[in-house]
Amino acid sequence: MRTYLQRLAIVTALMVLAACSKQVVYTSEAEVTQRYTDNIIKAADISDDGQFTLWSDNQIVCLWDNINNKKQYCLEGLEAQLIELLGISASKQFFYTSNRVNVHLYDLKTGRLMAVWSAGDNIINDIAMAKNDSTLVFGFRNGQASVVSVKSNKVSTFTPHRLDINSVSISADGSKAFTGSSDKQAALWNTANGEILKSFNHQTRVNHVTLSDDANIAYTLDAIRDRFFWQVEQQTQLAELGTPIKFIEFNDACFDKQNKWLLSGSPKQKLILWQVKDGLKLAEWQTFKIENRDRASVIAVAIVNDKLVASFTSDGVYQTWPVHLVKN
Repeated sequence: MRTYLQRLAIVTALMVLAACSKQVVYTSEAEVTQRYTDNIIKAADISDDGQFTLWSDNQIVCLWDNINNKKQYCLEGLEAQLIELLGISASKQFFYTSNRVNVHLYDLKTGRLMAVWSAGDNIINDIAMAKNDSTLVFGFRNGQASVVSVKSNKVSTFTPHRLDINSVSISADGSKAFTGSSDKQAALWNTANGEILKSFNHQTRVNHVTLSDDANIAYTLDAIRDRFFWQVEQQTQLAELGTPIKFIEFNDACFDKQNKWLLSGSPKQKLILWQVKDGLKLAEWQTFKIENRDRASVIAVAIVNDKLVASFTSDGVYQTWPVHLVKN
């Protein structure tokens, strides 16, 4: 593991190199700005193609058509209260919601309830769904994780960590889960049997993980200093984020289809596009802030295509941003 001075030297060298090569961080004006509610949003997700946003304000859960700026429907009553985790499947066939104790799966087109799973005595910290719709993974505060087969409804529970699982990601085919924990480990493991395939050490608790669709590239972020891109199979560090900022927080992040970029959403309205191969910041946008509110966080992001990214904030504002980068 690199020492703090080594990491500081690397970050400094990246900054100097960027300055010498006249590296410019790209930005642009939003193409679309749409506000969906006056309430504070607690959880949200944007479909991979940018068509839909699903959001919760802890009282209702609403599905919004971003293209036509139109509400599709809202869930109300007990099933919509205290929802803090949710997501839209890549196929747009399903969406899930969770109050951290139960998980509900719905048909996206109709809003019809399809399945319900209980965490029992556990508390769910994070959820991920495979892009082929086959598998859900729940990460618990006790270090365990449950793998759910959407088709068969089979639930298998494993213990990949000793302490809280803070973040969960999953390969597109559902065969591998990637989890970050307070035990200072990020682990890649087999969802069929819980076998640990790769383990990545950190200095402090791992707060965020993102796995590429093919499970070849991963990103991890710990509580203080470590913020690495990894070559998963080789179990080696590919790059470190090229930023001097000591504390970084990601609310949401995703890789592009070619594993060239990572898009992240953070507090203070920050939407940032990072280059995977060297950790350089390629683009940064300041999302819309509602007047008379202290701050807003970017809580959902999507790379719609190589020319457009999307964001959704805790103020209920959906925006899209053009991307025109010089090829590097």
